[in-house]
Amino acid sequence: MKPDRRQVDPLEFMGLFSGVPSHLAYGLMERCTVAEFNDGDLVLSPGQENDSIRVLLSGRLKVLLGNKTSNEFVIINRGECIGEMSIIDGKPVSAYVVAETACRMLVIHQNEFWVSLSQIPGLARNLLATLSDRMRMSNQSVLQRLQAKMELEHIQKELAIAGNIQTSLLPSQHPLFPGRNEVDIFSLMHPAKNIGGDFYDAFFVAPNKLFVAVGDVSGKGIAAALFMVQSIMHLKTQALLGFPPNEILERVNNSLCINNTAAMFVTLFCGILDTATGELVYSNGGHNPPLTDAITGKFEFMPIPQGIVVGFMEDIKYKSASMQLKPGDTVFVYTDGVTEAENRQKDLFSDEKLIELLAVSGGIGAREIVERVRDEINIFSDGADQSDDITMLTVRYLGAKSA
Repeated sequence: MKPDRRQVDPLEFMGLFSGVPSHLAYGLMERCTVAEFNDGDLVLSPGQENDSIRVLLSGRLKVLLGNKTSNEFVIINRGECIGEMSIIDGKPVSAYVVAETACRMLVIHQNEFWVSLSQIPGLARNLLATLSDRMRMSNQSVLQRLQAKMELEHIQKELAIAGNIQTSLLPSQHPLFPGRNEVDIFSLMHPAKNIGGDFYDAFFVAPNKLFVAVGDVSGKGIAAALFMVQSIMHLKTQALLGFPPNEILERVNNSLCINNTAAMFVTLFCGILDTATGELVYSNGGHNPPLTDAITGKFEFMPIPQGIVVGFMEDIKYKSASMQLKPGDTVFVYTDGVTEAENRQKDLFSDEKLIELLAVSGGIGAREIVERVRDEINIFSDGADQSDDITMLTVRYLGAKSA
């Protein structure tokens, strides 16, 4: 479906493909179909099974907020999409969608979309942005006009979907690297709300070079989630280019500063572990120091180079440090949602309690360490509302891979 020279290039107005390389976008579009509807046609209805995202190429749609004759509605304009919620949560359509004028729509089947989501850079970010825009639209046109239960539930559904997309961007399988017996690694992220600003990542940038990172974005909600997606994408790009940790932070910092009118920032720890030698080279941007038993055999805070938060000011210089891990040594990286978890009396879980807990965790696996801390936080909190995202990543070095 390449553009006719006499027509406007559809990539110029389709938000789902914003920033996506044109050859990848058109490659996906060529594998899709185009559906046409006349003025007044019913496009979707409540209870209908839906297996596609539909991007409006021309015309206008109305999403009716209530029954089929409702006077309350949301307008879907050219370039916007419908049906994204159904293919994410697998549930039937929840509202009537009617063609206000004659319409043409690009139909992206869910199988094609999920494959493309992992292969086309920017597609996941744009879907999050679409959900963010839809939530704002709901806030303005639904909450102000109706304030009814159905609309409130609709917003909650969108937030839950955004949270699912967010967590899908984080590595989650266990073991994370099947067949790699040099490291035992496990991670967990539990947002305080549907979506949060914490993140972690771990991937090999070379055969024996494991990159790990944990970050905490300022703020909460959709804005933090979008900034989190940007942070992950920039981290992956710079790490895979082979830069050392301090240069990775410098480059990510400058990228995040561009058009950062909301003055958001992220605290960020990242490191590269040489699985052949056990050397860990790391850098830090305003993040709380990880804990390790590699120095004295007892868990204590790692010495980290000073560095301000990432994304706040351009051209900041960061430093790297290194330490030697022996087989069995562990590094525990976390966000402040762990130590600042509160109970009903507003007491904090605290650094001291975390260190005491890790002190009796020697010799157990990475997953067991993370789950033990999580369980202790739950016991400590005793049902109190979680005030901040909780994220943990544990790396145990097991020694060089045997020949």
